[in-house]
Amino acid sequence: MANKSSLIMDNLFDLKVFVDVVETRSFTKSSENLEISRSAVGKCIARLETRLQARLLNRTTRRISLSDEGHTVYESALRILLEVENVENILSQGQLEPRGLLRITAPIVFGRKYILPLIQIYLQRWPETQVDMELSDDYCDIVGEGFDIAIRIGGNDDNRLIRKVLAPHSLITCASPEYIKNYGIPTKINELENHQTLSFRHRGHTVPWQFKTEQGHQNYSAKGRLLLNDTEAILDMALQGHGICQLGAFLVGPLISSGQLVPVLSDYTKPENPIYALYPTRRYLPPKVRQFLQLFDEHWKGKAIWHSSHN
Repeated sequence: MANKSSLIMDNLFDLKVFVDVVETRSFTKSSENLEISRSAVGKCIARLETRLQARLLNRTTRRISLSDEGHTVYESALRILLEVENVENILSQGQLEPRGLLRITAPIVFGRKYILPLIQIYLQRWPETQVDMELSDDYCDIVGEGFDIAIRIGGNDDNRLIRKVLAPHSLITCASPEYIKNYGIPTKINELENHQTLSFRHRGHTVPWQFKTEQGHQNYSAKGRLLLNDTEAILDMALQGHGICQLGAFLVGPLISSGQLVPVLSDYTKPENPIYALYPTRRYLPPKVRQFLQLFDEHWKGKAIWHSSHN
């Protein structure tokens, strides 16, 4: 039994070394991270490749890359190591209830409207916790800045992070009934040239509108007379009948349901990247993080809670 246990531990350590080499792309950095010699790192990789009878890494003097078999082993190794860390931490900490500081970053408007209500439930349910939420429309280095969870709408993936899809998302083009009464309703994208449009500027750049056509994805540069760097300001102007806007369904969906806004160009609505939570992969998922993520399953159930009947 002792020999079998020792063999299992050796296998796990070899997997840990392999994952670290993949993520650092360096035997030297992995030796520093794991506090073993560079030659020991090489022996672990060689032992793993021999055991699996497959080359996992392609190595040159300048770079390290994964082979096809290496990709498969890497994904499996991540899951195995995370499960082991999960068990070890639960046993060592002896506590399953969330406690301590939870740091979250989220888009400004979305965070205020839809994440804060969940935080209120979280704090009431788990009195040993505190929450620090940063509202920002700029993406940050989640790992480097010490966040536990990031809520994002679209954006680039980071292989250091796990992505949990929370709800679907789309951009909806719409206007107030008053505007449509005065100026009519566009039925084709190019007809927007004859309308007042309300555009969003972010960091000095006008964000193009997104449409789906028979030819595929189409960007449209709205050339309205009013540019704003705040989505809620755009919404206010649209509600007052000053133009057509394109905003997230989470913002305009309830207003469309109530009749305060009317969707236009619905045939060209393009599904966007979903809304999701990101959290670091290379550490045990603490109860404070796990329980907050479970609130989304409990209250959203994978659906857009702002969903309106026009979609």
